[in-house]
Amino acid sequence: MISEVGHVSIRVRDLDAAEEVATNVMGLTVTDRSPDEVWLSPGSPHHNLHYVRSEVDMVNHVGLVAPDAESVSDIQARVSELGWEIERDAPDGPGVRDGFLFVGPEGARFEIYSDMSSVEVDHKPHSGVRPLRFGHVNFAPHDAVAMRQMFIELFDFRVSDYAGEGAFLRCNVDHHGVGVFPGSGLLHHYAWEVSSLIELGALADLIDQRGQSVLWGPARHGIGRNIATYFQDPSGVVVEYYTEMERIYDDEHHKPKHWELEGHKWFSLWGPQLPDGFVELGIPFSGRGT
Repeated sequence: MISEVGHVSIRVRDLDAAEEVATNVMGLTVTDRSPDEVWLSPGSPHHNLHYVRSEVDMVNHVGLVAPDAESVSDIQARVSELGWEIERDAPDGPGVRDGFLFVGPEGARFEIYSDMSSVEVDHKPHSGVRPLRFGHVNFAPHDAVAMRQMFIELFDFRVSDYAGEGAFLRCNVDHHGVGVFPGSGLLHHYAWEVSSLIELGALADLIDQRGQSVLWGPARHGIGRNIATYFQDPSGVVVEYYTEMERIYDDEHHKPKHWELEGHKWFSLWGPQLPDGFVELGIPFSGRGT
């Protein structure tokens, strides 16, 4: 029912700072703007990142891409049957030609669509480390099981691996498009794919040149086996750059592994170092749900 995770929309107090990091660190291009909003992309989609000026830093919504218009209609029918509130029966902003927006568990909002316009961008950014594409999001809801079941029952996601009460879920061959781990009602991070370790090194060097430091990485995760580096954007959400993620091509024979939380191998094959407070970072869901 869902072919990929398409974008993240974030409410941010300092819109100018958020745009500066998105363009000069992430190398994204502004594809559209209004006085209080900016849409950005690394390539052909109209946007993979959307910032909205706000009095608080929080998630606005997460965009999920359906294969076609019929799938969008089917998902909307499922949402209604399950009793979730359809907040908007139309796309939320420019670039998206179809879709709707609903409020899910704990007030997390999701835009479902199949048709986003393409834009032409300069593929030689003046600054920043431009990613190949948008990759995934990691949620930290109070009830991880309920959030996980929504992705499975409503969108037909499959479990790739478990870690304690947490799980990584896929909607295509990528090991995960969504991670769901117990937390305090946050979006912990969103992620961009790059082609190699070279880009991860370039990102860390760029952040160092700006007088700052990455939060963590590079580290190779046990779950998913991707090599990742993390930093924070001005909203407080964590941003991941990663490469070499595991692909799962045989759904029929794949058996999820149950990783033990007591060791470090599930989050880092190379060593036990995880920065203090890292898992508690993120920004809250918007909306009215519980």
